[in-house]
Amino acid sequence: MDIGFSCTVWAGCERAGHLDGIGVYTRSLWQAMEALKPSEEPDITIKPYAFGRHLPKLACGVPKTLSTDFRIQVLSSGVLKLPLPNSAAIARDVNIVHATDHQIPRIKGVPVVATVMDAIPLIHPEWIRQNLKTLKGWLFARSVHSADHLITISEHSKQDLVTHMGIAPEKISVTPLGVDPIYFERIPQQTRDAVLEKHRLKPGFFLFIGTLQPRKNLPKVLEAFNLLPEAVRKQHPLIVVGRDGWANEELIPQLKALEERGEGRWLSYLPQSDVFALLQSAGALVFASLYEGFGLPVIEAFAAKCPVIASNTTSLPEVTGNAAWAVDPLDPASISRAMLDVLSNDALRAERIELGLERALRFTWEECARQTLAVYRKVLAAHSQA
Repeated sequence: MDIGFSCTVWAGCERAGHLDGIGVYTRSLWQAMEALKPSEEPDITIKPYAFGRHLPKLACGVPKTLSTDFRIQVLSSGVLKLPLPNSAAIARDVNIVHATDHQIPRIKGVPVVATVMDAIPLIHPEWIRQNLKTLKGWLFARSVHSADHLITISEHSKQDLVTHMGIAPEKISVTPLGVDPIYFERIPQQTRDAVLEKHRLKPGFFLFIGTLQPRKNLPKVLEAFNLLPEAVRKQHPLIVVGRDGWANEELIPQLKALEERGEGRWLSYLPQSDVFALLQSAGALVFASLYEGFGLPVIEAFAAKCPVIASNTTSLPEVTGNAAWAVDPLDPASISRAMLDVLSNDALRAERIELGLERALRFTWEECARQTLAVYRKVLAAHSQA
C-alpha cells in the first residue's frame, strides 16, 4: 500500500521552528507507522506530499507538491469542484492520500482520507481568526464533505461532525491520539532545578499551556486565580506557556499585571525540554478550555505525573476519566475551588496522579497508527468495489 501522506501543516511548523498540535499529530503518526513496518506492516510505503513552494525536508523526506498554493486549490475545489490538475500523476504514485491537517485536496482517481480534529470553524466562528471567516467556514465545510472518509480524534468530535456538518456516522472513524513516550521519563532533579532557576521559578506553581486564543479560556483561569488568597497566589504563581495567538488585546495587560504583582509569569514559547521540566515541577496543570477535539496536553501531563484541573465539557471527560479535577470552564469559582483542593488534599492528589498515569498508558501513537492503517484498508476496499 502506497500512502500519500499530506503534511502541509507539519511542513509549515518545520519552517517556523516549533510544532503545533496538528504538527505533533502528523509527525507522531508518521513515526508510529514507520515503527510498525518491520514487524506488522511490511507492505506500506509512506510518501510525503504538501501544498506550497520550496517545501522543507522533514523527517519523512521532502514532500512532493500537491499544488503550489492551497488557497487557489480550495477555491477551485469548493466553488467548481475541480480536482488537482496533477491528479493523474498522484494516482500513479499512491493508492490513497491522507490529509493529516485541514488542508484537504480534491484528487481524481485516488481516495482521500482527511483528519478533522473538530468542527470549531462552524460551531464557534467567533473563536477563529476573523479575516474572511464566513468564506473560510464555507470552504472548510465543502472540503470536509469532499473527502472519501474522515478521521477524528474523539467521540465528541465525531458527534459534532454528524450534528453540525451532516456527515454520515459511518463515514467517520475515531482514532484517539497518543502520548510521546518521552513524557513518561523522569527528568533528573539537577536538570529540573536548572530549568526552574533559568525561569526564576520554584516547584508548586500552577501551569497553563496553550496558544493564547479565545477557546483556551485563559481570562477565566486568571479570574479563578485571582480568587485565591494572596498568600496562595504568591507561593503558587500562575505560569503561562503559550504564544500570543489572536484576540488578546485585553488579556496581555492582565498578564503583565500578574508579573508586576509577582504572582505569575508569561513565558511565551518554550523548548520541549523546558516544558517537560515544568510539567514535572508544577503543582497542577490548569486546562479549563472551552472546547477541545481531544486535549493532548492533558494526557501529556498525566504521563509526567502532573495533577490536572480540566474542563468537564466537550471531549475532555473522554480523556480524563476520573483522573482530573473536573471544573466548569465558565465558572471561575469552580476552577478556583479545584486549585485550592489540589494543593490541600494530599491523599486525593496522590490518587489522581496514579489514575492519570494509568490513563496516559492507554493512549499510544502505535495504536493510533494501527487504527489509521485499518481505516486506509477499509477505504481502499470500498473504493475498489465502487
